[in-house]
Amino acid sequence: MIKLDLAVSIEIHQCIAILRRMSKLDPLRPLIERELKWRLKGYYGEKETRFYLSFLPEEKYYIFHGLRLHDKKAFQMDLLILSQYFALIAEIKNISGRLRFNKGSNQVMKEYQGKEEGISNPIQQVKRHHIQFRNWLRKKHIKNLPIESIALISKTSTIIETTPDNLQIFNHLIFGESLLDKINELEMKYQTPLLSKKKLDDLSDCLLADHTIAIPAILRHHNISPNQIPTGVCCPKCNELPMIYRSANWQCPICKFLSKTAHITAVDDFFLLLSPTMTRTQFKDFLHIDSDAVAKNLLHSLNLPSTGTKRGTQYHLPKNRILSPLDENDIRKGEFFK
Repeated sequence: MIKLDLAVSIEIHQCIAILRRMSKLDPLRPLIERELKWRLKGYYGEKETRFYLSFLPEEKYYIFHGLRLHDKKAFQMDLLILSQYFALIAEIKNISGRLRFNKGSNQVMKEYQGKEEGISNPIQQVKRHHIQFRNWLRKKHIKNLPIESIALISKTSTIIETTPDNLQIFNHLIFGESLLDKINELEMKYQTPLLSKKKLDDLSDCLLADHTIAIPAILRHHNISPNQIPTGVCCPKCNELPMIYRSANWQCPICKFLSKTAHITAVDDFFLLLSPTMTRTQFKDFLHIDSDAVAKNLLHSLNLPSTGTKRGTQYHLPKNRILSPLDENDIRKGEFFK
């Protein structure tokens, strides 16, 4: 049973928000496009893994994609498979080319199209998540549930190399198509249920309650000033901005497209790029609304959570979601707004 479904990450939404507002001639644009393509590649790798998970009995396994918890520091698991018998954590990598694992340094080198670079070791990464998840469970007074962890390579065409004295890495490294075999192996290893069905359900509810998404400071990461982000409502049809609000519609001055909801994406852009909170004045200014009454009514219609009162009211996104998430049909593997 899928408890937390696979979703397009906040970082992907952020890259798209920047590209939506960034000039096509901006020298930073290729960097953002590369980051978007890299993050989308990871998303598609996780999506391929979801196919194998569809063969698991729903009543026996609870599946969480992208679960983000806290143990001193936040940690996010690409995949958590939970049962009454064991938990399995997977770090999923969608990597093309050749991977070489070095024993002494734990370094991983990736070779693709004649270029070689060092990358983060997925085995070490999932081991850290293992420790953090175990600590999280202990805080919830669950100490006897076995936890297994693997690094999962989604592409079977990826070539993995290591030295003969380092073959133990394959105890913690598999291809996506071997995931069901790994689970069958764990079923044979753990045959005594350690959680009742009710305890499993309670644990699942607790995991979802503690799950929080984060909105990274992407502008700061790329040394982009907030003043470089053009304001206004983008036209959903031709991507020009700003649209003009008149007669209860947003109208594009270029293609004349009309929309009643184009401002919702603009509000997401503000939260994704500029600030986790928004005042009514910021809403009015960012969307280029002339009327205080119109700004008040549109903002009220979004039904955003808020803190404070009157002029001090601060609005923010609902927990763990944005207002206009991407439909998967809108994703074209990184080719946005060209």
